[in-house]
This record gives sequence, structure tokens and C-alpha cells, in this order.
Amino acid sequence: MLQIVFGIMMGAGLLFGLVQGKGTEVVSAMLSGAGDAVLTVLSMAGGFAFFCGLMGILERAGGMQALARLWRPLLRRLTGGEAGEEAMAYMAMNLSANMLGMGNAATPMGLEAARRLGGKPRAGNALCLFLVINCSSVQLIPTGVIALRTAAGSADPGGILAPTLIASLAATAVGIISCKLMEKRP
Repeated sequence: MLQIVFGIMMGAGLLFGLVQGKGTEVVSAMLSGAGDAVLTVLSMAGGFAFFCGLMGILERAGGMQALARLWRPLLRRLTGGEAGEEAMAYMAMNLSANMLGMGNAATPMGLEAARRLGGKPRAGNALCLFLVINCSSVQLIPTGVIALRTAAGSADPGGILAPTLIASLAATAVGIISCKLMEKRP
């Protein structure tokens, strides 16, 4: 669906540029933008690869279980004991990676947590809550955004730390409260 929306937007932009008599400038800007996108992705790839590797090492070294033990009291209380130990371990790794701003590295753990929380014809309370917390994602260190700002040449790429923390804490709190208000009781 998104490819259709973007295709329509690009086609409309190209058509508008042709109607205005600026077809060469539009094509030049499109190609320049595509080149900039490739350079941005390449500049961020090293950081993402590093953090994905770090998460793999942490998982193999038993860090997953240690994080699960730290998160267990809060996760158990939030999920009402609906989540099993393995699901909580993956939830803990996902939440920890998201807090450190490693969204792409957190995705495999989030998918595994969701798989372990699912298994029913309909999503349960624990899965819904996990998805809301995962999407709101409290950010202690938004490494992805800082990397983007650095790649774009920002004078103060870390200047977003406090606003990001406040906004993500507020979003997570509202999400948890909303989930708890909407929970279906068995």
C-alpha cells in the first residue's frame, strides 16, 4: 500500500515539474535525493551492525536472563502473570534494546516475544500491552536519531536527549494506562 502512495506522490511531483517546465531539475533532485538516502543508510549501517552484534553476544553470554530477572517484577505486574518466563526474557531484551535506542536490534527479540505471547486466535492482554509499550518505546539514548542527526551534520546531535526521554515516558505511561483501562477480563 505504501509503495502505491509513494508512487503516486513521485508521479505527481514529476508531472507537476514537467507541467512547470522544470523536468530536468525534478529528475536531478530525485536522483540527488536517492543518492543522499543511500549515503545516509551506509553511514548508519555500521552502528546498527555493531548494536545487533552486541545484542547477540549479550544473549549468548546469559545477559538475556539477567535482564529478564531485573525486569521480571515489573513485567509480571504489568502482564498479570499472563506472560511465561521465556516471553518475559524476550520482552526484557526488547525493552532494554529500545531504551538504548537500538530499535532495529530490538526487532528480533520483539517478534519472538510476540510469538511467545500469542498462539491464541486473538491477541491477549499481555500481547496488546507489550505491543503498546514496544511502540511507545521509552528512549534513554535515542541512538538512531542521534546517528541521523550526525549524518545530517547537526551541530548538537545529542540535544534531543531530554525532550525524547520526556515524550517517550509520557507516551508509554498513556499507553499502559489505556491498555489497563481497555483490558478484557477472562
